[in-house]
Amino acid sequence: MRPRFWLTLSALLTLSVPVALWAQRTVLASTLITIHVPADAKIEIGGYMTKSTGEVRHFVTPPLQVGREYSYDLVITYADGTVRREVISFIGGKPATFDFRKAKPKPPDKAEPKKPTEDKKPPEKKPEDKKPPEKKPPVDKKPPEKKSEDKKPVEDKKPPELEPEDKKPVEKIPEDKKPAEKKPKEPPPDRKPDVIFVPTPQPVVEAMLQLAKVTKEDVVYDLGCGDGRIVVTAAKKYGARAKGIDLDPQRIKESLDNVRKNGVENLVTIERADLFEADLSEATVITLYLLPELNLKLRPKLQKLKPGTRIVSHDFDMGDWKPHRHITVTDENGLEHDVYLWIIGEPEKTDKDKSDSQLPLPGDAALVILQEKPKLKPDVVYVPTPQKVVEKMLEVAKVTANDVVYDLGCGDGRIVVTAARLYGCKAVGYDIDPERVKESLENVRKNGVQDLVTIEQRDIFTVDVSPATVVCLYLLPNLNAKLVPQLQKMKPGSRVVTHDFRIPGYKHVQEFEVDPGEGFARKHHVYLYIIPLQKEEK
Repeated sequence: MRPRFWLTLSALLTLSVPVALWAQRTVLASTLITIHVPADAKIEIGGYMTKSTGEVRHFVTPPLQVGREYSYDLVITYADGTVRREVISFIGGKPATFDFRKAKPKPPDKAEPKKPTEDKKPPEKKPEDKKPPEKKPPVDKKPPEKKSEDKKPVEDKKPPELEPEDKKPVEKIPEDKKPAEKKPKEPPPDRKPDVIFVPTPQPVVEAMLQLAKVTKEDVVYDLGCGDGRIVVTAAKKYGARAKGIDLDPQRIKESLDNVRKNGVENLVTIERADLFEADLSEATVITLYLLPELNLKLRPKLQKLKPGTRIVSHDFDMGDWKPHRHITVTDENGLEHDVYLWIIGEPEKTDKDKSDSQLPLPGDAALVILQEKPKLKPDVVYVPTPQKVVEKMLEVAKVTANDVVYDLGCGDGRIVVTAARLYGCKAVGYDIDPERVKESLENVRKNGVQDLVTIEQRDIFTVDVSPATVVCLYLLPNLNAKLVPQLQKMKPGSRVVTHDFRIPGYKHVQEFEVDPGEGFARKHHVYLYIIPLQKEEK
């Protein structure tokens, strides 16, 4: 029997949890994960390389909550250097098996047109791809097909799918390091940025660099540099060397203009590149203003930076990475912003580690950091939206049966339930408070709209709102402002409706005053915005 290895869980993603689970006793159990790979393949989990070998690898997780969904970031390096990256998901307490024996799951459709031996006659053989017997008559080709078929899909995998992910193997194979560094400088011209550019207010820029304790000895990298204000400030105020990385040519132009205007060309470099491919090894400070899912995607890359490197993020955290410091900054408009600091270093021994250490730990086990996810608290106190205001919000948004309505901070679910009941549309309510989630689910069942309405317990700042055509909000202005990068990813023409509080700095297209009826002391306001959000003129 092959040895089983104990892993602490990496990149743990907490998904929506059934409300009934909160009332039950928590049951923990280790989970067996079996991975099938070629015997000479290498497996990396959560940024850490395992040393086990063989065609079947067994891994045992630490005790996890039974019934909840978890996931690992997995990178497989095949013998020829081809890399495959996957996210494997499994249910706590339920054994899971994954098969990655081939570098490419579905090679036939893409591999046949790209066989190198037949590239010389593409016009004649492309129409005949449907007749494989005509391609395989030569005696010389048949014998080696069994040996080479496994390699051809591996070779075909590289150009279409793995070029953006070559960074991981590059860091482990020194010979491939130099060519990989050239790729970020020339991303595909049609590659679009992952986020809409929203400038970081200058007071927040100053606070981020101060929190990171930047000095002239530092090298500051800003991933998604926008107009270059962070790297310019780092150079101008602290004399630090700095590099701004962005994918958008317009942002690159603005950054270069900003660098020239401030006379820091000798200290600042601006590079057009995909930040997930960029070489960050020189950085001692990295600044971020990205969406939560992009921060999470960056974690394996950040984990490999030099100990002592500081990571500073504006508004969005790193999931279950506990920040070394968390401060709140007020900008020139009176809006509050979160700033988080992490320092790359050796993981500290936690109580969880101590409990795991009671079990036998093989010398070749892969150790991946497990950090307790902090208990998330609602950003606002729950105040129900009067029913007349709910109906007005949906009316203003001109909801139809074809819409998908999201309510961020859904409370008792009255908006999504009303949308489904009155208009027959699909709707999703998100709330971080388990008590609110419970009330929403009861409301959904009571109104018989289970087939149209979904309720999830989530942090609204981690939600992908792009599938929604209508988003409803009853949040404070600073929270509305914090949601802007997510809202801008919605399809053009989508509607955002806010109750009482506007989105600071952005134009609303309509405003309505609503009398909620007897028993309410004041009138309420409803504001309508159309995506893409347009900035107010100063």
